[in-house]
Amino acid sequence: SKNIVRGFEAFDLLLRRRPELRGRVRFLAFLVPSREQVPVYRRYREQVMALVQAINARHGRPGWQPITVFYENNYLQALAGMTLYDVLLVNPILDGMNLVAKEGPIVNERAGVLVLSEGAGAHQQLGGWALPVAPADVQGTADALERALFMPQPEREARAAALRLAI
Repeated sequence: SKNIVRGFEAFDLLLRRRPELRGRVRFLAFLVPSREQVPVYRRYREQVMALVQAINARHGRPGWQPITVFYENNYLQALAGMTLYDVLLVNPILDGMNLVAKEGPIVNERAGVLVLSEGAGAHQQLGGWALPVAPADVQGTADALERALFMPQPEREARAAALRLAI
């Protein structure tokens, strides 16, 4: 439901299209272990980690890896990460409210841009100030990530302020 693989695929596509971003951007993924005893969940985690390794091998270089995964239940670490993002990707296939989409804009200190799946429950409330993406659209997600990274500062600040007011 969290659509992790497609988010990484979109980031991979972005780095392929915009090689000048290599060494300049990083994808920090804060993933919380869930249902590790269920085989389908274990296989999905293995698929996610294999994709991360492939992307890091394709685009990485000494001293820089494009993706860093934090696979642990460490809320304070994730919250600290949210204070620093330039772009927050929340791309579930379908979920209830999705608190990350709300927590991120509240604690972010950088006028970060929210890229938000239309399948997130928070989309109804926050979609007007986020960059919307269809959860299965890898190309569209890559486009939204690119747009967010290159968005002019005044627009970033206006969107961030509107998100905080909407929450």
